[in-house]
Amino acid sequence: MVKKEMWTPEETSFLNAACEKLAQSGMVDLYKKLDENLVALEHQANALALYPSILDSNRLGGTERNLETLVSALSDRYREEDVFVLPTKAILGRSYEIGKINIFYMLKRISVLLPKNIDILGGEDPLSFVMNRMLSIMTEDVLLDLLSDNVFKAAKPVAAKALAEIWERRISADSISFNPELRKMWLIRQSSVPIFGTLMGTHEYIALCKQADDVCLKYIMHSSDVPDEASALEEFLFGLNYEELCDIKKTMASSGKTCIDRDEVKKIIGNDRLFFFDSSGDPLELYRFFNHRRKQALSRRHAGMRGPIRTFEENFMAFLLLEKDALKRRSLPKAKNSCESQVKED
Repeated sequence: MVKKEMWTPEETSFLNAACEKLAQSGMVDLYKKLDENLVALEHQANALALYPSILDSNRLGGTERNLETLVSALSDRYREEDVFVLPTKAILGRSYEIGKINIFYMLKRISVLLPKNIDILGGEDPLSFVMNRMLSIMTEDVLLDLLSDNVFKAAKPVAAKALAEIWERRISADSISFNPELRKMWLIRQSSVPIFGTLMGTHEYIALCKQADDVCLKYIMHSSDVPDEASALEEFLFGLNYEELCDIKKTMASSGKTCIDRDEVKKIIGNDRLFFFDSSGDPLELYRFFNHRRKQALSRRHAGMRGPIRTFEENFMAFLLLEKDALKRRSLPKAKNSCESQVKED
């Protein structure tokens, strides 16, 4: 039995059923390996619980450390994935989250090794549990990207606070934290196979807009007026980086072609494997796609090369955080100035 304090109710039910069926199957070695990993994860949870709350104030000597100082440190000093700026609890919490993800991947692999008459998954796909936790990891990465970028300075304090809350919640069973709008865009992207065609993105934009909510549509309209953000969105839509898209467009122009398909795209970029060439549904594909664009954007930023220097996700997250922060400020009651107060008192 897994510890229910570590998992959501749905995950607990699935894991307990899978473990029980695996134990009854007689596949002792496989059950032992799974159990060892689950026990190791419990030890990680126990270690994580020992660290003080990131949200509470802690004094070390004459220095006080609290959420405000953490926000300041992350906003001012986080550069180039500098892990030494991050709280130890945050780093351990990320490993803990990845450990949970790997448990579900392990079950997926074990199910393939078993005889066909043994079904430990009960008709469920472990990848459905992986998705939300993978999105939580990706959300953390996007927020960290915002902290390392000096362009979105106004979004940094909000991003740092959101990060602190994610890190603090990792110990709880319902630790899955992500931005719902960003999650929606990721899921739309994962389920959409690019057509390419004229590379104008008509099909891809229509597919995106049909499923996007008002906030997402508002950002799409906003990004069309900002070249760097428009290019990043184009990468997101086609599953190709800026350089690959440029090569394809040049080839089309030189050959006089007005339309192109996936097989031709593979030949031009010299890669038989395209992101989202099918709808396999593996969340890891989504993360690799994001990380690929993320590294490319960072390289362009440092080298001063043409093309987007931020991912679609970073741009979109900054837009969302600033929009929500502005909405929150507008909803606060306006403070009365001293003159108004004096008049009313008189």
